[in-house]
Amino acid sequence: MPKRLSARLNAIAELVPSGCYLADVGSDHAWLPIFLVESGKINWAMAIDNKVGPYLRMKANVASSKAANHVICSHSDGISQISSSVDTLALCGMGGLLSCEILEAHPEKLGNISTIIMDPHRDLMAVRKRVSELGYHITAETMVHEDHIYYTIIRFERGLPRVPYTQNELAFGPILMKGQDPVYVEWLRAQKRKISKLLNTPNLPKEKRDAYLGVYRAVSGQLSRFPTESEGI
Repeated sequence: MPKRLSARLNAIAELVPSGCYLADVGSDHAWLPIFLVESGKINWAMAIDNKVGPYLRMKANVASSKAANHVICSHSDGISQISSSVDTLALCGMGGLLSCEILEAHPEKLGNISTIIMDPHRDLMAVRKRVSELGYHITAETMVHEDHIYYTIIRFERGLPRVPYTQNELAFGPILMKGQDPVYVEWLRAQKRKISKLLNTPNLPKEKRDAYLGVYRAVSGQLSRFPTESEGI
């Protein structure tokens, strides 16, 4: 096991419920389930990967860890072979649409799943919408900036939201947009700079300009909630 988890994996670990039975889909090195079991936060976990190389790697890591008897390694596709005892899923380190497809491919496996944790690299709006349509609501969101990448980590729990999420909540996150997460503010500023540069592209087609303007105004609206003296834009 590494001496410490990366900032991204540590943020994911913090959102895992204590005492749950975790299935880590796309586990790769299996650092997350190993850490959680060895630290005593959970007692049981599955580490899942559908590629031979990562499967062999995580199997070796688990075998040489103190969690060897409490982490089951599975060379399988998505959640197709998760144990009926699993109540928490982690689908991290992959694209948002792929994560949704994994969940939607086996809805019968979600009956016992109370918590889903995801860190989609793309398509955050679609992820929030599609997972909520599976019968879950967002209970925690955090952002991490690591290796020049902004990661958004979302925890969903069983049950529909009290009211349907708005377009802004789907785009920015119902918890992030109401909080004071400094990394979220940094991300908003980075998005505003990026879109501003796109708007200055020579001969930009009207359709694209209108779309970029819509996003620019939405991001600016979010930033207006925070002090502007240090935005650096």
